[in-house]
Amino acid sequence: MIEDKTGFLICDICGKEKAHVVKRPQILGRGSRMKVIDNVPIISCRNCGEAYMTSATMHRLDNIRVTQKEKESERKITVAEFV
Repeated sequence: MIEDKTGFLICDICGKEKAHVVKRPQILGRGSRMKVIDNVPIISCRNCGEAYMTSATMHRLDNIRVTQKEKESERKITVAEFV
């Protein structure tokens, strides 16, 4: 991931200067062990449509999953099923 002079990133997938960072929630785990992590930086490419995380982001998510109990807060969410 390399940032060019326009502020766009060079996409690791297609190599075009059309990628940018967006922040989205990610879901880790299932059932009673499910966690929603807000504001995860995702690289999204406007050229090829791919969205991916850096290895540093994935390592940070794994660390949050395992160790960040003190920063968690419970929230009630509505869950709908795709039928």
